[in-house]
Amino acid sequence: MSDKNDSLQEKLRALEAVFLQKLPSKIDEITDALFRMQKDPADKEPIVELHRHLHTMAGSAGTFGFADLGTQARVFEGKLKPYLEGAAWPAAELQSYVNEVHDFFSTALLRQDKPINGIAETTQEKEKYMGDPRLIYLVDEDELQNKAITAQLEHFGYEVVLIQHLKSMAVAVGTRRPDVIVIELSFPEGKIAGVEEIARVEQIERLRIPTIFVSKSNSFESRLLAVRANGDGYFTKPVDVVALTERIDAILTHDESKGYRILIIDDDTVTSKYYGAILRDAGMNVRLLNDPTEILSVMTDFRPELLLMDIYMPVCSGVELSRIIRQDNSYVDVPIVFLSSEDDLSKQLEAVRAGADDFITKPVASEYLISSLATRAERYRSLRALIMRDGLTGLYNHTAIKEQLASEILQAGRNGSPLALAMIDLDNFKQINDSYGHPAGDQVLRTLARLLRQRLRRSDIVGRYGGEEFAVIFPDTTATIARRVLDQVRIAFAKIQQHSEELSFSVTFSGGVADLELTTDADELFDVADAAMYVSKQSGRNRITLA
Repeated sequence: MSDKNDSLQEKLRALEAVFLQKLPSKIDEITDALFRMQKDPADKEPIVELHRHLHTMAGSAGTFGFADLGTQARVFEGKLKPYLEGAAWPAAELQSYVNEVHDFFSTALLRQDKPINGIAETTQEKEKYMGDPRLIYLVDEDELQNKAITAQLEHFGYEVVLIQHLKSMAVAVGTRRPDVIVIELSFPEGKIAGVEEIARVEQIERLRIPTIFVSKSNSFESRLLAVRANGDGYFTKPVDVVALTERIDAILTHDESKGYRILIIDDDTVTSKYYGAILRDAGMNVRLLNDPTEILSVMTDFRPELLLMDIYMPVCSGVELSRIIRQDNSYVDVPIVFLSSEDDLSKQLEAVRAGADDFITKPVASEYLISSLATRAERYRSLRALIMRDGLTGLYNHTAIKEQLASEILQAGRNGSPLALAMIDLDNFKQINDSYGHPAGDQVLRTLARLLRQRLRRSDIVGRYGGEEFAVIFPDTTATIARRVLDQVRIAFAKIQQHSEELSFSVTFSGGVADLELTTDADELFDVADAAMYVSKQSGRNRITLA
C-alpha cells in the first residue's frame, strides 16, 4: 500500500509541475484575449476565447491547490455570460472589468511557486487564506441595488447569484442550495410575496435556508412579517452592505463549533483521554497534560480558555497547581474547574479558595459536563473580548495586539518557525472624515476590519493599532508571502464602494511588512514594519513595502 501511495504522490508532483510550468503562458492567453476584447468590444471572438480560458482556469487551478485562483476565475467567467449572449458592453464597465481581471492575474503570477496539494507544502501555507466562497442568492428586481450589493459582496469573498424573477428561486434552490438567501419583501405578485415564496420553497425542499429580507419599508408590520417567516435579518434600502456582510458572517458562523480551548490536567492518562474524547466530540479544542510540571509552558503555547483538573496528582495537588497558575497575572481570570471523585465539602471549599471556579464530582453525565464547561468558557471569552477588543471594529485593541505579538514571537522561537508583522494605514483618512463625516469614516474602518478577517487565515491575528492604523500578525509566514497576501487584500479594498448619504467613494491603504529575520524584539518589529509602511506613503500610497 505504501508503494502505491508513493507512486501516486510522484504522479501528482509531476502533474503539478506541469501546471506550474504552464501557468504563466495560460495567464498570457487570458491577458491577450482581454486586451483584444478591449480594443474591439463588438468583436465576439475574443470574448468567447476569454470565456474558454477562464473556464479552463477555474477547473484546473482548484484541482492543483490554487483555490483562490480557481474561485476568482469562475467569478470572472460568470460576468462574461450576458455578453456571450449578445448584450452590449458599456465602455466604463468594460474598462473596469479589464482592470480587475488584469490586476488579479498579474498578482497571481507572483504566486506561481506556491506548493500545492500538500506535497512539499511549507508550514506557513498549510492553512488556505481563502476557502471556497459561500453562495448567496440575491432575489430582487431592483437592478441598481442588485448591482451595488453584488459588487460589494464579491469583494468580500462571496459568490453571488442574482435571481430577478421570484418564481425562478425554487428552481435555483432545487438545483444548488445557497448558504444564505437575501430577498426583497415585496414583488409585483404581492406586498409580501417574498415571504410567501420563502415559505413555499422551504415546504417543497423540506429544509430551512437562512434568509435576510430587504425592503423600502421600515414599518413594524414589515419587520414582524420577516420575524414570523423566521427571517435572520432585515435591512431597509439603500442597504448598508458592510452591515449586511456582518449579518451574513454571523449567520454562517452561528452553528459552527466555537472550539473552546480546554486544557485537561490529570496524571491518569486513561481518564483524561476519556473526558478529552467527550469534549472533542462536542466540538471543543482539547489538550491533555499528564505532567503538571509543564503547566506554565503549556499555558503559554495553548492559551486555554478553561482548565479542567483533578484534585489529586502525584507531583503536586490540584489546589497547589491552582495557586501556581493564579500567581501569574496573565492567568488570573482563566476558569479552573475541578473534576474529582472527592465529595468532602471542606476539600471542595479549599479548592475554591485556591482559585477554582467550580467543583464537579465524578461520575458526571456527559451533557452536564459539556454544558457546564461551555458556559464558563463562553463567559471567559466574552469578558476577554470586552477587555481586548476594539469597540468599533471588533479587532484586538492596541494593548492586546502587542501582547499577542510578544506571545507569537516566543512561540515562533521555540518552534523555529517564521513570523511576519504588517502595519497598515488608511490613505488620506482625515480627508474622508472631513468630506463625508465621521460616521462614514467609521464605516470605512469597519469595512477594512471585515475584509481583513475574511481574506486572511483564522490563525492570522488582526488588531486596530490606533486611529486608522491596523496591525496583522502572520504566524508561520515569511514577510514575502505576507506581502503577497496583503497585496490581494489591498487591491480588493480599493475596489469597494463606500457610501455616505447619496455619495459613494473608494479608499486605499498603505502597508509595510517585516519578519523575524530583522528582529525578534516585539517593539522593534512594530517600529520596522511601521517604517516600511511610511515608505509606502512617501512612494505614492496604495502599496505594500517590505522592510
